[in-house]
Amino acid sequence: MKKHIILMVALCLVGCAKFPDNGSIGSTKRLIFKMRVDGQLHSGQGVGQSGLPYVYVIALNLSTDDTPTTTGPIPIVIPGGNGIVDGQATHFIIWTPLTQPQFQIQKFQDATLNDYFQTGVPVIFTPTNEGDREIQFEIDISQLVPAVNVPDYKSVQVNFLTMNNINTSGGGRFWDALGDSNQTTQINSPITIRLNTSQIYNNQNQILTEPRGDTPDPDLDIVDWSVEVRIQ
Repeated sequence: MKKHIILMVALCLVGCAKFPDNGSIGSTKRLIFKMRVDGQLHSGQGVGQSGLPYVYVIALNLSTDDTPTTTGPIPIVIPGGNGIVDGQATHFIIWTPLTQPQFQIQKFQDATLNDYFQTGVPVIFTPTNEGDREIQFEIDISQLVPAVNVPDYKSVQVNFLTMNNINTSGGGRFWDALGDSNQTTQINSPITIRLNTSQIYNNQNQILTEPRGDTPDPDLDIVDWSVEVRIQ
């Protein structure tokens, strides 16, 4: 019964999710994200946990090019910058377990990535409970750019990022991202998602797969992911 109540609340929140005031949505593009860790989502409130939640982020770099040559979103290995993502990024979606809704869409103000602000919440998301291993949510491209401009965007560079904190200085940082974090040649490995057709990208159908055990903390260790493009 409790699970059904949580789901009903989530559906209500989704139904109340507000799109930006940028015109009629019409035919648009959706992105559905899933990410699973080897341990469990670290809320900071679970048994044996204390302090703030770990940070689980899907970073995006929208592009009007079919095959962008930009670096795209990459992990911050040594604390610095904004503490979350480096490279090129236009938006990120962050898991916020201590608030409702549990996910926020954030937009960067400029290319420095120093300032960002919340623009909304995913149109659909799966509420997480203590002990869960996976986050899942769906966004509409018209939540990121004006609806009339959606057809102009041909691709998006995506990276799945986990980290134990967003400190901009000091030590003790642990993290994971797409690619083998133990190999310097794979540390910066965002994936380019084409927005021209409905399709699914995942850890099984890509040449570069995400391995288990490339970070010491299983609660940060990404072991599976997928991005579904849905044109509707």
